[in-house]
Amino acid sequence: MADGVHDKDFIIGNMPTGLNVEASKGPPEGIQISNVLSLRQDIDNLGLAGKIWQSAYTLQSYFSPDNGLVLDPPNPIPSAFYNKHDSSTNSDVKDNGDTTKKPYTILELGAGTGYCGIAIANMLGSDCQVYITDLEPVIPLIEENVQEHHIQDGAHAQVFCERLHWGNHQDSKRLLDKVGGQFDLVVISDCVYFPELFELLMDTLLDLCKVDNVDTKVVIGYKCRSLEKETGFWDHHFGRYFDYEPARILGDNNCNKDKKEEDGTDDEDDEDSNIGRPLGYEEQIYVFVGSRRAGNQIKAADDRFALLMFCAMDY
Repeated sequence: MADGVHDKDFIIGNMPTGLNVEASKGPPEGIQISNVLSLRQDIDNLGLAGKIWQSAYTLQSYFSPDNGLVLDPPNPIPSAFYNKHDSSTNSDVKDNGDTTKKPYTILELGAGTGYCGIAIANMLGSDCQVYITDLEPVIPLIEENVQEHHIQDGAHAQVFCERLHWGNHQDSKRLLDKVGGQFDLVVISDCVYFPELFELLMDTLLDLCKVDNVDTKVVIGYKCRSLEKETGFWDHHFGRYFDYEPARILGDNNCNKDKKEEDGTDDEDDEDSNIGRPLGYEEQIYVFVGSRRAGNQIKAADDRFALLMFCAMDY
């Protein structure tokens, strides 16, 4: 570990008293994804950072064009940036930008094993860059998993493993400078759980999503564990600066319907029961899609999270 400050934050975020978690054995039942990655996990040495958490699988499904679902908000990555040789690419995903000017850049915060960043990079073409970040002690595990599981054939996205200490403005500036001042997408998977780290996480999000960078999207995979502790992040931190909404299921696309009919498993009532539900609702996992408010609009507080959770409980 680099210094005393890094040691303290690493321990707070990853080595809580009474830590008792096991390595992940795969995605939760309600999340349907292909190409599950078998990354190395290291809970003994890295604690919470050494485990693949459920939100990572949920985000893999959200960003995957072959998930068979119509979602709102839709995947913000334009289809033009997906690997053209990947049979999973869905041409129905709308393009929303000029792909010739600069690479599409993605940064993952608090990546842990690197699962989410690697899974996304393996879907994308060579005109994309994925920066997978965490504290210094976690980087070797990420680098190992990238080496073993990232498709490095020149046709897929470039991957960079970088230190980014939450609240460290120099770290954020260094990474922004590498991509010309703005990331297209910031991804966060299962990082909202310790109130002691909420302010540091927000400091970094505000660094990365500056007022004049309103086009930067933020996608957060969130597993509900303690509403009493976690509501504060959404109401008094993230919601003050960002507008956001949960990804909801609007239905199955035609390809998935055809497959159900071929398998003899088409069930209209079952399909209708999913419409309007948040992606991952079976496991109380949610995908929130947000962006910084323009013109430095800051709310005193934001209560939409409590309303969203109340509505989700109806399912």
